Amino acid sequence: MADIGQLLSCPLFADVALESVALDAHDFWTRVYSPGQIVFNQDDTSGEVYFLRSGLLLALYLDQDGRELIFTRLNTHDYFGEISAIDGGKRSLSVYAKTASCLIVVKRQAFLKLLETIPLVRQRVMIDMAERIRRLTRHSYQLTSQSVDKRLKAYVARMALESGMFKPNGQLAKFPTHAEIAGSIGASREEVSRSISALKRAGILEAGRQKLTILQPNALLSEN
Repeated sequence: MADIGQLLSCPLFADVALESVALDAHDFWTRVYSPGQIVFNQDDTSGEVYFLRSGLLLALYLDQDGRELIFTRLNTHDYFGEISAIDGGKRSLSVYAKTASCLIVVKRQAFLKLLETIPLVRQRVMIDMAERIRRLTRHSYQLTSQSVDKRLKAYVARMALESGMFKPNGQLAKFPTHAEIAGSIGASREEVSRSISALKRAGILEAGRQKLTILQPNALLSEN
């Protein structure tokens, strides 16, 4: 059983008054996932919305040949599934637990009621969707016009900026595996390994097991 306070601790509900959240006990609940367990598959039609309380999830797209393109990593306090809730369509991505994870699940109709009755929540969802479209546009451009080396640099720079580690000797702990990076930037694991090795030889990065140290952050932004 989920507590309403746990749901309101998510950033989507920041500064939202408890009395304005018209949910009752059967509208939402807690669900726990083990590493590797599927949250939902691509083309699922359940329409529920998920809020990640703890853990790490991966959202990925499977093409007709069974190849995986990792769309994003979902971290604590992220929410997802709102697109299917809004339009009633199928899921566009599959989501699975990378680590042990705990989620709050909200029924579709309950989430739609929140959007209808709380303008601040509705506005935030719209802003998040707009940012997602911008991110997809940038990613599409990178896949069609940039080399693997440039896509890898952009990926590392983005992770460093998001974690506040874009600085000399900034360390990225729990760094994704080469296979995960490959799925994220549209490359093979071997191409990622070669690009990381080249950055190490150039003195731009130091890499260890699931840890990466940025020696020359500005070099990640260069055109070479």
